[in-house]
Amino acid sequence: MSPPGNAFHFSLNVIRFPNQASIFQARKPVVCPAKPTLYSGPNPLKGQSPIDLPASAKPVANTGNFSVVLHTASAVMSHEGYIVKATWSGGPDSHLTLSGKVYKSLQLHPHAPSEHTLGGKQYPFEVHFVHADKDKNLAVVGIFFDLDPQDKPNPFLTQVFSQFDQLTKPGDNFTLAALDPSSLHVRNSNVFRYSGSLTTEPFTEGVEWNVLQKVHTLSKAQLKQWSNV
Repeated sequence: MSPPGNAFHFSLNVIRFPNQASIFQARKPVVCPAKPTLYSGPNPLKGQSPIDLPASAKPVANTGNFSVVLHTASAVMSHEGYIVKATWSGGPDSHLTLSGKVYKSLQLHPHAPSEHTLGGKQYPFEVHFVHADKDKNLAVVGIFFDLDPQDKPNPFLTQVFSQFDQLTKPGDNFTLAALDPSSLHVRNSNVFRYSGSLTTEPFTEGVEWNVLQKVHTLSKAQLKQWSNV
């Protein structure tokens, strides 16, 4: 029996990097405000995130390499000091599947401006949906957001930001009774996949990154709402 609320299921074509080593050697990771220093562990700069995604890359057919199922579920928004996140399971049936491996939804959190860039372009906003498999290996789905030319608010972010005025200091939190992912229209997008890292300390590598090529939009007021937290 499916959980109540709208089900959200998509399967996308994949843009792969056939020679990741050459990509990471060819350019350094993008340095962003959330990451003032780069990882200094073994093989620095070999598998770090974020990176500049090549806009000219060609997709390959998706043969079960990437699919997501999410449902409407409650979420707890919390101010962590260095980041604001939503602890959100996406419902008991939700999962991300990457090449046959299943990951469960843990949380989502925004970044402004975007951490990844696409063809050298940095967007004003990026949201990361964090997942983990049974062995606690991480996989992240990233979505870019640009300003809407008609200044229309994004319906998914409207839900996320609905009570942001309650997050005035670290430790503050509030509960969203129902976070509905169905307004994330991503079925017609390709996805960039590469193995990278966390973008905050301890910058752990081995994170499976999946950044959607399709860019979503948000309003100026929503971007300001985020910047005020």
